Amino acid sequence: MTGTGAITAYWDVASVVFTLFILFFIGLVVHLTLEGKREGFPLETERFGTIKNEGGILGMPSSKIFKTEFGKTYEAPLATPPAPEVLNAVPAHHMNGAPLVPVGNPLLAGVGPGSYANRADVPDVGLHGEPRIVPLRKLPTFSILKGDKNPIGMQVYGADDHSAGVISDVWIDHMESMIRYLEIQLAGGGHVLMPMNFAKIHSNRVSVKAILATQFKQVPVIKNPEQITLLEEEKIMAYFGAGTLYATPQRQEPVA
Repeated sequence: MTGTGAITAYWDVASVVFTLFILFFIGLVVHLTLEGKREGFPLETERFGTIKNEGGILGMPSSKIFKTEFGKTYEAPLATPPAPEVLNAVPAHHMNGAPLVPVGNPLLAGVGPGSYANRADVPDVGLHGEPRIVPLRKLPTFSILKGDKNPIGMQVYGADDHSAGVISDVWIDHMESMIRYLEIQLAGGGHVLMPMNFAKIHSNRVSVKAILATQFKQVPVIKNPEQITLLEEEKIMAYFGAGTLYATPQRQEPVA
């Protein structure tokens, strides 16, 4: 056959275009499904009675190396997935999906309102790679605004209205000019940090309803007294979060 259009004379152009679109769309869905698994996967499942990793539909993508800020690299997903986490908790009953009951100190069990993510054990950083959240004593150009209540020197009272210690410093997010943590010198010795959003500053005292005064001594401590890592932030926030449910047995009772 010769002449103009001889090759495509018997083609249904609309069907060809539609088929190409369907193939493209399927490829796009596969690509987005795999790329969406670079964080948070493999999932942990207990569908068959034991906790194990599961890659989900289409499995896991091949690992890629991403360059991060300040010359570091990050592999996602990890070539060797982490083993399923062993929690300090047991299921309330034998049905799959049963709620978890903490074992040992419920404030440190890492479940319920005390859950946390295993973030990188490095400080959050500012524009030039410096730690973003540091104590006020390390920021000579910062001060608490005149007219605002300065919590430094105030007593800290837990949910039982007993004193846990004294505020010795405040930790500032110098990128946002905000107080993120209150540093507490405990009555029995040592220092811990309390998230600012769990504190209420009065005229002459600081109160916190999340935990009791005696429970401050078990707040996770930081390795470096001058900086805090992302993982340490998670654990400290989780401790106070857990207190909202587990600080006293009465808090776990049904709401009337």
